[in-house]
Amino acid sequence: MVQYKKTNITAKNGINFVRSAVEGAGSLFHKIEAENDLGIDGLIELIRDEKPLNRQVAVQIKSGPSYYNSSGEECLIPIERHRDYWLNHPLPVLGVVFIPALGVAHWVNIKGYLKDHPTNTVIRFRTSRANHFDQSAFSTIFVPTVLREVPDLSLPEAFTLFGSPKPDESYLGLIVLFRRYPNDPEVWIRLIQHLVETPSQEIPPVLVYFLAHIPWHGDIAYFGETITAETKAHAKNLLARFSRELVVKLLEFIDEETSISRGAIGQSVEAIISSLPNASKLLEDTVLDKSLEPFTRDCAAIILAMNEGPAAIPTIKQLADTGSWYAGELIEHIETYGSFNPYA
Repeated sequence: MVQYKKTNITAKNGINFVRSAVEGAGSLFHKIEAENDLGIDGLIELIRDEKPLNRQVAVQIKSGPSYYNSSGEECLIPIERHRDYWLNHPLPVLGVVFIPALGVAHWVNIKGYLKDHPTNTVIRFRTSRANHFDQSAFSTIFVPTVLREVPDLSLPEAFTLFGSPKPDESYLGLIVLFRRYPNDPEVWIRLIQHLVETPSQEIPPVLVYFLAHIPWHGDIAYFGETITAETKAHAKNLLARFSRELVVKLLEFIDEETSISRGAIGQSVEAIISSLPNASKLLEDTVLDKSLEPFTRDCAAIILAMNEGPAAIPTIKQLADTGSWYAGELIEHIETYGSFNPYA
């Protein structure tokens, strides 16, 4: 007897869900028939305000309970023999997992995942509002992300996402807050509050880069709404309250390989700390704190040397006496040239 398997119905439901979301948002979905399916189920033609954007993305669609781990809120897409095909496809390749029991779908950048996880046999990604796939999210998050634009979210939505315990939701909220609403005073309160209250390992370094837009430095390439003088004054007042503990936390973002150099996160850290009204005292106390990691103290010494020149030598000498070879190099440089500039 001829049978029409439930798996076929489930797969068709996934494709229909994606088609409905895409076309409901005004774009086009071109289904690739099963006999021509090499790992791509369809092409999405991006259209905005009835105008083609001349951009397409390829999409692999999975549907059914076997592609969703409810206990971990995790979607799964088997890679099988598709790795090279996906990686070498001329279009962006995205995966969508439709969860029939919940009536929702979530998406992932397949190419990006494969590059970051070259040995994995299954694509695994957590579900969140940042990768939700429906008609609304398609227009406000999916399309802007594909086009490398800032997602079109309201200020309350961005605040809610930023406060989420899920890293990708919080990151999305952060990007939207800074890029779309840089002159809302509450944004800067929330950014600094996040820096203060969140463990360092859970804070994306880009937050430090965003905060450095207030004191500014020469390697900031800014785009979007101009930060007004009034906003900068407001944010500077917030930065001025930084404690030594927060200065140490900032210093711990600095990477040992790039240290404090042009274009590195250390440059943003230096810009923030150097702008503080009591920077010298905060740095001196940090340099002399033997409970801290040697590299953290060395970084504090670099900024102190940059800002104070020969006046920093007595403090840096105490660091050198504890065995820091770098402190000795700093002192020799200052004595020879009269100053120190890590960006020269």
